[in-house]
Amino acid sequence: MVLTGYNTDIEHAGTTYHVQTEDKGRSNPIVESLVYARGEILHSKRTSYQDLVDEGVEPDAIAALMERQHHGLVDAIGHGKLDQLDDH
Repeated sequence: MVLTGYNTDIEHAGTTYHVQTEDKGRSNPIVESLVYARGEILHSKRTSYQDLVDEGVEPDAIAALMERQHHGLVDAIGHGKLDQLDDH
């Protein structure tokens, strides 16, 4: 089961950023977030959740991981800290 992702546009310092987060599915258990500006990917973050799959967790736990990762990036952009994030 693949969970519905998140898409958010946020403006900071005159630039509109688009943050997209998606679940790659249990067969490829990764939550991937991409940050775009002007059509270019500026940042990516990938988080494996194989450990959650191995534990047999409910989809709600994966959805919570997606939400935390997505909103963490949106908050970082809103505070002007995109350049302080580690690329993955």
